[in-house]
Amino acid sequence: MTKNFRGALLMMACMAAFVVNDGFVRLAGQSLPLIQILFLRGCITTFVLGLIAWQSGVFMHNISPRDKSIIFIRSICEALTAYFFLTAVMHLPFANVTAILQILPITVALSAVFIFKEKIGVFRGLAIFLGFLGVLLIIQPQTNNFNFYSLYALIAVLLVTIRDLLTRGMSDEVPSMLPTFFSSLFVLIFACIFVPSIEMQKLDAIEWLWVVLSAFFIIFGYYTAVLVMRSGEISFISPFRYSAILFALIFGIVVFGEFPNLSATIGIAVVAFAGIFLLYRANPLKE
Repeated sequence: MTKNFRGALLMMACMAAFVVNDGFVRLAGQSLPLIQILFLRGCITTFVLGLIAWQSGVFMHNISPRDKSIIFIRSICEALTAYFFLTAVMHLPFANVTAILQILPITVALSAVFIFKEKIGVFRGLAIFLGFLGVLLIIQPQTNNFNFYSLYALIAVLLVTIRDLLTRGMSDEVPSMLPTFFSSLFVLIFACIFVPSIEMQKLDAIEWLWVVLSAFFIIFGYYTAVLVMRSGEISFISPFRYSAILFALIFGIVVFGEFPNLSATIGIAVVAFAGIFLLYRANPLKE
């Protein structure tokens, strides 16, 4: 298995984890404030990740000042991304926010070309472009609804791009669990800032189940998000973020009874083709 092929699988696993997490947050959000969900989930994830990191001796590793700075800035980007993304979601149709966020694979891949001198190639670039068009067919954004808060989503894209590039820039000596833990911690700190502004509600057994399941999948998502940026070429791996749309559609059909229309179905086929083509170009069996 080549690094590119492994990175593609990790990216798809990461996107699946984040989508399932979002699904459980949505289920819990039917009766609970979002900030309360993020706070409770953050308490669980930070405790679990902190315990794992402590028992595995992660905190005892001798990290260079450069890597410490990268982890710190990366964690800030993680927290700020949550702020700007959630603000955009509160003021824009979700389809519009999703449409803006799908620029991310292009920004990361193109940034890798300029910063890490990766060669993207004509066919790989075409596959990225086709994947983006497929995503637009799936989400079908209403362009007349874009407003000032679209800038918040663009800022979130910029922050996630910086986060992923910083992850790529970390040395191999940094345990992947370390930035994973601090991602969870800083998002929890972000949630704590807004907790005083809401009225905390009592949870029943089902609501606790959704929150705990959400915490489980976000832990997996945090961890694989670090691993994936340390595997293979960014310009190859980034387009597999589009798989999140496929997982979201499957989750929507099974859990929420939301079926895609003709345009979305065509978009799924285009995204799938782009992904399979990129896997074929990686040619893992011959390396």
